[in-house]
Amino acid sequence: MRGVREISGASGRVCPSCGPSSASTRRRSSGSAGTAPRLAVVSRRRDITPCRAAQGGLRYATDLVEPPLTPVQRAKRAARFWSATVPILVAYTVAEKWLNVASYKEGEKDLLWDRLHQWGSSKLSRTMNDLKGFYVKSGQLISTRVDLFPHAYIDRLSELQDRLDPLPAEVVKAVVSTELLGGEPIETAFSSFEDKPLGSASVAQVHKATLKSGKVVAVKVMRPYIEPKLKGDVQNIIKFAKAFEDLLPLDYYLVFTEIAERMEDELDFRQEAKAMDKINDLMQRKPDGTKRFRPWLHTPRSVEGMVTKRVLVMDFLDGVTLTQIGEDAKESGQTNEALAKLIGEKLIKALTKGFGQMVLQGGLFHGDPHPGNIMVLKNGDIALLDFGQTKQLTPRLQSQLAELCVLLEEDDRNFSSIADVVAAMGVKLTPEAKRDALSACAVWMFDSLSEMPGNYTPDEFSENSPVRSIASFPQDLVMVGRAAVLIRGICAFFDIPWSVSRAWAPLARWKLHGVPMEEESEAQRRVMAWVDKVKLLGALLAGVLGRIWAGFLSLFFLRRRAEA
Repeated sequence: MRGVREISGASGRVCPSCGPSSASTRRRSSGSAGTAPRLAVVSRRRDITPCRAAQGGLRYATDLVEPPLTPVQRAKRAARFWSATVPILVAYTVAEKWLNVASYKEGEKDLLWDRLHQWGSSKLSRTMNDLKGFYVKSGQLISTRVDLFPHAYIDRLSELQDRLDPLPAEVVKAVVSTELLGGEPIETAFSSFEDKPLGSASVAQVHKATLKSGKVVAVKVMRPYIEPKLKGDVQNIIKFAKAFEDLLPLDYYLVFTEIAERMEDELDFRQEAKAMDKINDLMQRKPDGTKRFRPWLHTPRSVEGMVTKRVLVMDFLDGVTLTQIGEDAKESGQTNEALAKLIGEKLIKALTKGFGQMVLQGGLFHGDPHPGNIMVLKNGDIALLDFGQTKQLTPRLQSQLAELCVLLEEDDRNFSSIADVVAAMGVKLTPEAKRDALSACAVWMFDSLSEMPGNYTPDEFSENSPVRSIASFPQDLVMVGRAAVLIRGICAFFDIPWSVSRAWAPLARWKLHGVPMEEESEAQRRVMAWVDKVKLLGALLAGVLGRIWAGFLSLFFLRRRAEA
């Protein structure tokens, strides 16, 4: 590999290019605390020797990979973010006041709002894409809120989900060689390794590869130097959320604080592998411990012995993400209604059932659900990817969530009891808020089919939203809320009525009282599997026949025009 040289760690061993090597330098590092792993220096610059790189504290010293940020660069990133977001917020504040007092013809206000949405979303998306890091993750969070933010923002920011500039293939292979194979060439473990990534996200990118055994795998590789950048970015966004909390529809200060606390696990693929494998085991089992014929959500498993802090080798799942499906639908002119008929109900049911299992049955659940992390497999099943952010709930909180779901399912709801459970979870109201706001928040989060008590509205931008009555929100509930809100956002996108609490209620009763659940039998699941395949085949044939028919018509009219 061009310009790749190995260097030893700082344990007294000698760099090969600066002195003689000993037997200890030739041994493969085991990664234990007592030995320092060898480091790969990838550079076209001949003036960067391995020793100089090591002395400078560089892990990957190159003109191919960005070096760690200096204090000045961190300040510039913060200034770039603030200089883009503050004008957007000011513009909306001014526009709201101006449009309420000025007189316009019918349709003019909507046109002005549309122009403002297009300008603001374009500016925000461009800034986040340039800065990358945690700013991209913030954009991902916004893009899942179909029910809250204007479509211009959803469309622009959804492009961030798997579209970061990829690392060069030689850098990726150097990281794999260094981190996983102790400096040996990747050919020692892989018979093939695709240069083009399957996806390139804010923390890592994923490549398809084949092991020497013939097993097809996905290899997740962390971006060099990403840790200090992410941590600096998240602190900046937390400050932003705190400074503008009165203008934002939700307390995003708590949301981003919780995400920041989970970031340590996301930056250690060993923790991600443990959580991913635990959730994979959970998805395979019913509450009574018997094996499921088919899991509601498919998840990959890590490959034993092939996981380090910065490299994760796992099962390869063959399918397309929701982000890709949405882009293909736009290009082909498919409507949301057509997509809803094809995958909508199955997608929502699988996500609801799967997250219900995680939250109520296991207590460990995926904390970063967005369309780029949700995949439709070739057989029509739904899969969940990227377990960098997970959350382990306490048994007490699991029981409280189960109790809440049971209370919300009742026809004759006792809103006082619902408010008691929400308060026991740690949700606190502002001094002037009505107690009905507690039960209204529960309905808002878990049951979009029902009307809210106290004449509250589900519109979070409205002054009459129960969310605006919340003084503090327990961080343990933040990621549960993200999962519920994601499902609600997908329901809104497909215009499918759905209630998370009602779907979770049977599992909640099992959790609380051991009540047996009525689940689909294995025979029913097999029949539904074949129905799904027929639907997908029908959609594929319709698309192919539609293209053939369109081509025939084009040729027909071209011929008529030529004859005329």
